Amino acid sequence: MGIPGLTTYINNRSDRYLEYYELQNSYLVIDGNSVCCSIYNLYAKCNCAFGGDYDNYAQCISNFFDDLLKCNVTPLVLIDGGNEDKKFKTTIRRTKEKIRIACSFCPLSQKKMKFFPLLIREVFKEIMTEKNIRHVQCLFEADNHIAAVARILNCPVLSYDSDFYIYGTLYIPFDTLDTYVVKSSTKNCYVKRCKIYKVENLLKSFKGLDQSMLPLAAILLGNDYVKRNTFKNFFRHLKLRGASRKKHNHRQCRIETTLAWLSKYTLNKAIIEILSRLTKTIRQRILNLIEININGYTNVSAEILIPLGFSKDYIIHTNIHYLNKTFKFDGDVNTLTYIEEICEEEDNETSEEEENEEENEIEIINILGESESILKKKAISNLPEWFINEFLMARLPTYFIDLIIRHLYICSVQIEDYRYPPSILASSKILSVIFGILKSGMNNKICYMRYMTRNQNKIMNCNLQSTKIICHKLYGTETLDICKLPSLFNLREISLVVQKEILNNTLGITNMDCIYELPSEWMLYVGCIKYWMQQQDHSVSYKCYLYSIFISMLFNIIDSKIGRYRVMYIFQNKYGQIIANIKQKRKENNFKPSNIMNDSIIKAYNEIDYDDCILAASFFITHFNMDKKLYTNPKKYNRAIVHIFAEFQNCLKHTMNLNALLGYPYQQIKIANLFNGTLLYNLCNNFRTRNDIEGYINAVLQIAPSLLRLLNIFLLKIKPMFPFMLQNKINLLKKQRIKSKHSKSDKNISAESDSEYFTADDDLYESCYDPNNRFSMLNHSL
Repeated sequence: MGIPGLTTYINNRSDRYLEYYELQNSYLVIDGNSVCCSIYNLYAKCNCAFGGDYDNYAQCISNFFDDLLKCNVTPLVLIDGGNEDKKFKTTIRRTKEKIRIACSFCPLSQKKMKFFPLLIREVFKEIMTEKNIRHVQCLFEADNHIAAVARILNCPVLSYDSDFYIYGTLYIPFDTLDTYVVKSSTKNCYVKRCKIYKVENLLKSFKGLDQSMLPLAAILLGNDYVKRNTFKNFFRHLKLRGASRKKHNHRQCRIETTLAWLSKYTLNKAIIEILSRLTKTIRQRILNLIEININGYTNVSAEILIPLGFSKDYIIHTNIHYLNKTFKFDGDVNTLTYIEEICEEEDNETSEEEENEEENEIEIINILGESESILKKKAISNLPEWFINEFLMARLPTYFIDLIIRHLYICSVQIEDYRYPPSILASSKILSVIFGILKSGMNNKICYMRYMTRNQNKIMNCNLQSTKIICHKLYGTETLDICKLPSLFNLREISLVVQKEILNNTLGITNMDCIYELPSEWMLYVGCIKYWMQQQDHSVSYKCYLYSIFISMLFNIIDSKIGRYRVMYIFQNKYGQIIANIKQKRKENNFKPSNIMNDSIIKAYNEIDYDDCILAASFFITHFNMDKKLYTNPKKYNRAIVHIFAEFQNCLKHTMNLNALLGYPYQQIKIANLFNGTLLYNLCNNFRTRNDIEGYINAVLQIAPSLLRLLNIFLLKIKPMFPFMLQNKINLLKKQRIKSKHSKSDKNISAESDSEYFTADDDLYESCYDPNNRFSMLNHSL
């Protein structure tokens, strides 16, 4: 994002442009998309290679906002909405680059770079809602609104986007923000130390440079909307003498020279010099872009303050007229004499490959058809008021705007096995229902959407040539189970029963009453699991994936009881002696757990024992950590497992989106409480080696009978939803009659695998386990 090289340019002169600052007692306007990613990059110690450790990430977000509140800072978070037309080519190019990176990403890769998981923004919004952080999701890009709010309130912006060096607002680059709060050196309060940028310091460095020229500098240097290559002839005029052939140094020289050149001109005269070096055929189009970009940097609207919690009276009395300066070029572009510059050394920074990519992007957009801004505004103005309000409240995903305006969805990139079809295909039925409802709010009669995703590579050969973006056509669903889908305009008028019917029909859980026996926070999650399983051709082979998901649903219960622990030695330091005391006490008291299996899931859920959570925690903690051998032996990394859970994540995302669109007939899924990619990967790898997964789980969790009881009641209740998949198909009695030469070694393997959870002191678990009765362990005392 932003202007290439400008952040480096400022950092190299930080003593000149950045000042030390103590953040406290103020508003802070937060660039939601940038900070969402920056928290993941700098704070979250997540394993990117397994699809997302959302619980760890959620904790980092929570800590971040807690620190700001402790300093009496009021965060105002603004999030990007739908894609701007002028930024569309940039979005496609970045998507293609992400696809290329994801194709070869492995555990070793995450030592050098981070790869954002699919549901990162959902988790960010989830935590903000929980903590009552004021936030708004703009209809389109948020940068202009962020700058406007910061100017009106005269407070800093927190981001990591170099565009904010141009806007003229107070700007705190995220990477300068201290991790922890400290006591103020002057007052008895907490502060966050950081560095702040003031545009006056930049202007002082270039005598004569006016702030009004900075948006033009951004255009020349190449922001997200204008290709720098457009002004190649103009930069021949600047000559860039002294510039190194190295890309990094070349960019720094380009920035310095451009700012120095602009300091000698007024805005109008500078534009004349620039347009004179463009051919007449493109002058007007480039001038339009220049005017739009300049006014985008300078124009201010106070309306965005309303969804941020400010009253209409405050807006009325806010004097922003002095901040608005609409620019219009004074001159006739057609009368300008074309000046062709000749330079001995060409600027070879733009490669032939990049130019080809740009041509391909233009071709894709031409096929899809570009949206005119007039049509865009008309499409938005025709939407129901409830839809706009809920979109601004960030309850609806941003791609809904793209579907309404362009009928196009650029799918988020995940780490997958590229020999298989894209993971988005697993959720295409849900997406079809979403579009079926959204298209009723459009004026045109279009009946299908397009979604843009990667192609399938039968051979793992990840490069820009073999990895391509392709468009799939998907028709919108109009009827479900002979029932016509409601119009977007009356969607908030239909009953809760109808809302649930639409969702149940989509997920294939109609007439499955066992869903309603689950805790409310599990209902939609389990319904989504059912849908996901129905999309698989060989679902019986997915047994280990199912059990991994089901047992991982327990980790948040343990966290809520004893706190979050992800490192074994920290857990043992706190609970080592407590665990020994619990075991000793239970042994002395001849502890007998409840073995009632006809209780409700809710009752079993509410009766989870605190001590059981302490005893079971070790099993989960060991599975939360990545096997270090994956660094040294990448072949051990099972990309197929990651791919299958990527399909599941896509189903989760679009199930949550449909649930939101329908008005939340079910309690929304809290991803951070249920999905940890590393845990799921490790559990699945573990379970793949087990002939009897349920037997193994019972053996492991016998130490925590209340958790085991909940899991077994849960499995018993939901078995009708997953016929044949959760049945133990191995006849163990028959196996006992067969003398296998491998039986002893198999037993040793099983014992070795379990040894990390049980010690020599655990001889109190010698009870016999009947493999044909998975509840048998509950009939014996500890």
